[in-house]
Amino acid sequence: MGNAEWPQRMSDSLKRNVGEKEAELIIEGCDKLCEMDEKNRAKWMAQAMDRLDSHVADEKTKIKIMTDCCCRCYEEHILELRRVWKGTGDVDALIDVMTGKVFLRRPERDGNIVYVTKAPRFPEEHAGAKTKEEKKYYFCHCDYARAASAGISKTYCLCGAGWCKRIWEEIMERPIRVDVVKAVLQGDNVCRFAVYL
Repeated sequence: MGNAEWPQRMSDSLKRNVGEKEAELIIEGCDKLCEMDEKNRAKWMAQAMDRLDSHVADEKTKIKIMTDCCCRCYEEHILELRRVWKGTGDVDALIDVMTGKVFLRRPERDGNIVYVTKAPRFPEEHAGAKTKEEKKYYFCHCDYARAASAGISKTYCLCGAGWCKRIWEEIMERPIRVDVVKAVLQGDNVCRFAVYL
């Protein structure tokens, strides 16, 4: 889900990770993003991700950039979740408490990998959608990209992975690897992340 702070976080993240000159090239026009309608925001985002891909080849740097600018809509639950983790050390107990607070669908654990599958952003509209394009639109949580009619770089979906990564890292207080397994903006039916604990 996008918000008014996202453009500034993106700008700051790029400056930290690739320097001010490269950042300015990649996010040209970002200052007008919040004034744009959905279609133009999505068009700008697709172009910005293309610029990011052409200026930054290193995948780890891209992950860092996009993780740094992800949404923070989980923060109110972190202290409680960290207490559960520190008190139990039990991943399944943690998942029980996370479900319904930070994840609408219960994450699935397979050994040391936890799979997080997002629920649709607009469940009723998603259920009634007739076309694949409508399904994508009503599933996607990102206010800045869901209206993209053409393709958007998979780099953009690292922001969603960053959201998931931050949650787990702030709870466990250590680095966690998260991969994008599926993404509606890439043609899949759901957004799904693999969390390597």
